[in-house]
Amino acid sequence: MLMRIKGYTMKKILTSAVATLLLAGSLQAATTTVDPIEMDFAKMNQYFNSLMEQHLNTSALNNINYPRTDIQDTPKEMIIKFDLAGVKKENIKLSINDDKVLTIEGEKKEAKENKSKNFVQKEIFYGSFQKMIKLPDNVEIDKLDTKYNNGILTVTIPKKEIKKPKAKIIPIK
Repeated sequence: MLMRIKGYTMKKILTSAVATLLLAGSLQAATTTVDPIEMDFAKMNQYFNSLMEQHLNTSALNNINYPRTDIQDTPKEMIIKFDLAGVKKENIKLSINDDKVLTIEGEKKEAKENKSKNFVQKEIFYGSFQKMIKLPDNVEIDKLDTKYNNGILTVTIPKKEIKKPKAKIIPIK
C-alpha cells in the first residue's frame, strides 16, 4: 500500500529525490579540481601499500595473535590453553610478574629451512613469539599448575575468595 501526496506516490517522490542527489553529486565531482598535494599523497600511499605487500606476507599478518589462546574463567579457577602445535616443550618459557601478568614466549623452529619461493600459499608460522595476559587480582599464582600435551599448554590457576570489606558504622555524637 503506497501513500499518496497530491497525486504522487511515495515511491515516485523517493525515486526523484535519489536521482536529484546522484545528479548533484556527479556535477560536483565533475567541477572539483584536483589538488597536486593530494595527488602526491595518493602516490605515496600507493607506494607504501606496495611496500607493505612485498615485505609482509599473509603468514606474518596472521600470526600477530600467535599462539591462539582459550581463556576459561570459572568461579574456582582460571584455565588458559595455548595452541602450540609443533613447538617443543624446551622452547617454551612461561613467567608471571608481580603485576600478575602471565607471559608466554618461545620459538617454533622449522625442521629444515626451505628458502624456495615456489610456495602457492605459506601460512604456517615459524619463529619467535610472545604473548602477555593480565590476570585478575583474585588468582593464587603460587598454586599455578601447567600441563603440556599434544601441542596444547594448559595453565590452571586457582582463585581465592576476595573478602568484601565490611562497612563499620560510626556513631554520630
